[in-house]
Amino acid sequence: MAAPVPRVLSCLSRALGCWSRQPALVAQSMTVVPVRTKKRFTPPTSKPNYESEKEFIERARKAGLVIPPERLERAIHLACTGGIFDSYVPPEGDARMSSFSREGMKQRTERFKKNVASQLSIRKIKEYDANFKTKDFPEKAKDIYVEAHLCLNNSDHDRLHTLATELCFPDMVWDLKYKTVRWSFVESLEPPQVVQVRCSNLVNQGNVYGQVTVRMHTRQILAIYDRFGRLMYGQEDVPKDVLEYVVFEKHLTNPYGSWRMHGKIVPQWAPPKQPILKTVMIPGPQLKPWEDYEEPQGETNKARLA
Repeated sequence: MAAPVPRVLSCLSRALGCWSRQPALVAQSMTVVPVRTKKRFTPPTSKPNYESEKEFIERARKAGLVIPPERLERAIHLACTGGIFDSYVPPEGDARMSSFSREGMKQRTERFKKNVASQLSIRKIKEYDANFKTKDFPEKAKDIYVEAHLCLNNSDHDRLHTLATELCFPDMVWDLKYKTVRWSFVESLEPPQVVQVRCSNLVNQGNVYGQVTVRMHTRQILAIYDRFGRLMYGQEDVPKDVLEYVVFEKHLTNPYGSWRMHGKIVPQWAPPKQPILKTVMIPGPQLKPWEDYEEPQGETNKARLA
């Protein structure tokens, strides 16, 4: 019986020894060891095995890979056309020749022949815009024309974009930066009238645009001042008679489209415009930093007398 006792004591001593060493193991497990769990991607440095794009496509097809074609196309918005379909040719001597004279009768007959193409275009426009009427459109066109030119007085470009197409907008605001525009509408010398209507397709047969040419004989006031307040063009107190042929365009396929100014037709027999007065700086004498400019007495007397 003496033999089993030492065995039991030895087992107890081993168990107690392991229990006594347990706190040391717990203390060691609390240490933080940084472990890298995410492997970063490193691009391969070796060159591809194929030499040309054609060889790469052939190997991809053998491997069962489908490579979509790379398209470098950019979406565009065809809000307006790039010009006038059939430019109206104004008769020579318009607004100066009586319609009862011989030349006036010839102009009326030629206009009647051209009205056949306009009638076909009017029917096409009415398919998309049932409210379009040639009798009511001239007054609507005049309102668009007046409001678009009034936007130049206060540089309201946001409103002008809704009244003029992307082709007409740069022509209206060109070279008006740092300038002051004073434009006003006085009266209509003759009621505006529709002289030509055209329709055309762009890109495909379903993309239809309509253009209406309106003859306007009005009296206006225009004055343009430079950034220093000097008069460059026109006079603010002298009205002038203006005869214009304005083209209005609408994207008929677009349900939210509206009629906007698209351009103006300038006949060949139109008189030349008034030249723009440009101010230049007259160079003076070259002075050193410590010198002052003294104007001669003769020039000061001339300036006072002027």
